[in-house]
Amino acid sequence: MKRITLFWVMMTFSFLTLGDPIFLFIDPTTHFSIEFYNNQLKLSIFQPFLYTSVPVDWILPRQNKDVIKGLIKVESNFFIHALSDKGAMGLTQLMPSTAQELGVLNPFNVFWALDGTKRYLDTLQNRFEKIEYALSAYYEGPTRVALRGPSIAGLEYAEKVLRESDRLKNHRVLLRDVLYIEPYVQIGKAFSVGSNLYFSLFGIIDLAAGVDISLEKISHFILAYPNLSYSFSPIIGEKDLGLVAGVCYRKLPDFGVQFLLSSQYFDLSILMKIWQFYLTVGFSSKGLHIGVIK
Repeated sequence: MKRITLFWVMMTFSFLTLGDPIFLFIDPTTHFSIEFYNNQLKLSIFQPFLYTSVPVDWILPRQNKDVIKGLIKVESNFFIHALSDKGAMGLTQLMPSTAQELGVLNPFNVFWALDGTKRYLDTLQNRFEKIEYALSAYYEGPTRVALRGPSIAGLEYAEKVLRESDRLKNHRVLLRDVLYIEPYVQIGKAFSVGSNLYFSLFGIIDLAAGVDISLEKISHFILAYPNLSYSFSPIIGEKDLGLVAGVCYRKLPDFGVQFLLSSQYFDLSILMKIWQFYLTVGFSSKGLHIGVIK
């Protein structure tokens, strides 16, 4: 009975340590991790797989369709979870302040991002009349363009967007995103192997699922993160057919915290980016756990 309980705890920690999978989506490179808990050691590799999905033309607004298509090419190259060093997010690289003004709570949600960008470009074009000026304002801010006119860099940006717009007008271009597979091995008092999968549905909802295999049993889980905003998601799912619920808050790309609760346990986990590493620390009904992801 103790060994079965131990394996159950191991599987629980195997998907709690990383936390919200969006931290993987915004950094699509191979990661390695080592985690310690309950006299156990877990070694993992997070392997990304870039894939294409639906044609972007299916979801583009009718007005300024070609211009927005060129803008997406320049801003994110059609990658749904693009995140810039300055914090711009999503297909159209909306800054958090701009997204907030537009009512776009989650710029990684492709539908919200495109709707907000369409409305923003409409406003800029009505204000500055010329599409070149509107695109310059999108790039460097409307206040700058209103006071001083578009800069050379702003006009070069506008020219680049319009050039890509014309080039892609009759081309079928697919949205790009990433999914992760995490094979792992756990050693210590007991031994198990398993694999987890992390993926997203158009930035609307993130999902994590996995299976753990030991000599005694096979465990599984599924967690869903509906993204109400880019910083907050409720969590709902199952672990071995038992209900799991929780909440997740993140400040991308440096910090995340989540709390999970079921009838069997609770877990509070924190993820922090320190230089090129993610440090994960958690406290649960079974004690402390800690890990490093590179």
